[in-house]
Amino acid sequence: MRRLTKALAFAAEAHRNHRRKGASQEPYINHLIEVVDLVASVESSDMDVLIAAVLHDVLEDTQTGHDELAAAFGDRAAHIVQENSDDMTLPKSERRRARLEGIGKKSREARLVKFADIISNLRAIAVSPPAGWSNDRRLGYLNACRNLVDAGRGSNAEIERIFDDTAKAVEQTIRAEGLGDLDDGASARNELEAAIGQAVYLVYVPNTKCRTLGEADIDLLCEMIARTFPSATVQTAEGIHEHRRRSMLIGRIRTDSGDAIVALAQRLCLAFDEPFVGVEVDGRYIRIYGDDTD
Repeated sequence: MRRLTKALAFAAEAHRNHRRKGASQEPYINHLIEVVDLVASVESSDMDVLIAAVLHDVLEDTQTGHDELAAAFGDRAAHIVQENSDDMTLPKSERRRARLEGIGKKSREARLVKFADIISNLRAIAVSPPAGWSNDRRLGYLNACRNLVDAGRGSNAEIERIFDDTAKAVEQTIRAEGLGDLDDGASARNELEAAIGQAVYLVYVPNTKCRTLGEADIDLLCEMIARTFPSATVQTAEGIHEHRRRSMLIGRIRTDSGDAIVALAQRLCLAFDEPFVGVEVDGRYIRIYGDDTD
């Protein structure tokens, strides 16, 4: 039990500045706790598997290395985490293909953790999808999850049953919402809408790589804003992210369209090679991610 609580503390520190990609922006540790709870509900006696469930994203999403993980929690737990870690140097399409082709070759323990991870992600897109995700995109993600689980079945009948039940319930939820809102993303947009008057949105390009920003960066931000909005204020500023000071870019945009702001933020993620772009309106803040919920 002390090994497990040590893993929870380790994960909480490693992911301390991470949030889930949905509009409600839950702390990432909530996801990790849900995954280990799912694994524990079907296989509570294998402590290495429970520890791997808590730590399943640390190699992929943090600066933690395999050797550090193995030294702290043992080779077997570290190996299960490694099995579930994508090669982030590959393009997204290649990572998806490798994930699907490789799932059947993974150990039973790694598939158990992966299926619990997928269940947690499906529950999240049912209630709080990433900003800008339409119902069609959510259904596409659900289909991809079904294909992945089908390719790796045989790890644990109970976790697979939980997945099947979850997938059915999530599909029903999405399709029911679609009757009233075919172009979804409503949960994210509602977070952005101002109550009175025309909103002024602050769009933050965070400069997570701590680059030296120059005129070319300012020009690019101005150019991208100008494609959609007639006017804006653009400035450089000093900010703090992951405990480090860095220069960043801020755009102030007056508009009635939360949709257009979400779309701009997603394009900025790609143009500036950032994992997210921050958006603030009326003192409320969310992160907009350019990639999928994986």
